[in-house]
Amino acid sequence: MSYGIDSNELRKAMIDADIHTIVDLASCSGVDRNTIGAILNNKAKPSASVIEKLAKALSLSGEDIGRIFFKEELA
Repeated sequence: MSYGIDSNELRKAMIDADIHTIVDLASCSGVDRNTIGAILNNKAKPSASVIEKLAKALSLSGEDIGRIFFKEELA
């Protein structure tokens, strides 16, 4: 089984948290803006520590984390 990032859901979580830019998310999460950009463009998968920082900055629940960062990819 392969997992990916649901970048649309991540963007929605940013809006819900009143965070409108990658720079703003980088500032409040402590994650480099280039890393966030790569994640949003599905060019990189975040490490556990990055997921933790983003989840805290966006006030994500465990269910949200699973839905956003562990989206099952169909083969």
